[in-house]
Amino acid sequence: MIRQMRTLLIALSSLVVMPALAQEAEQPAEAKVADEIVVEILGLENDNGQLGCRIFSKEDGFPGKMAKADEQLYSKPKSKKGGCTFKGYKPGTYAISVMHDLDSSGDLNTSLVGRPKEPWGVSNDVLKYEGGKKVIKIKLQH
Repeated sequence: MIRQMRTLLIALSSLVVMPALAQEAEQPAEAKVADEIVVEILGLENDNGQLGCRIFSKEDGFPGKMAKADEQLYSKPKSKKGGCTFKGYKPGTYAISVMHDLDSSGDLNTSLVGRPKEPWGVSNDVLKYEGGKKVIKIKLQH
């Protein structure tokens, strides 16, 4: 009798768990939102060189210290537009800096006093990322 009760309880519990798992597996791919921060860079004057994007989770090093960035990505501009997509970031607070690296050196060229010689930009405010897909538009300074 006890053995039959255990079997019945296990069977009943699987009736509760299995539909929940089936619902989870049946969700269409488009219903799941990717965890990504998409940076759209505006204000390009040409398609020369490359675009550099850096994401920072700490204030230290923002905006210019590449070694302090969590990640740095490069992309090629097309039709005076471009951007970068940071994937797999957890909800949190981030800041983003971008540059139009006209000579593809990997660095923002500056004058002797540190004034940028290439177009650059930063996220206007601290980015509060809560997961899912977040699109940020940054206009470059010339």
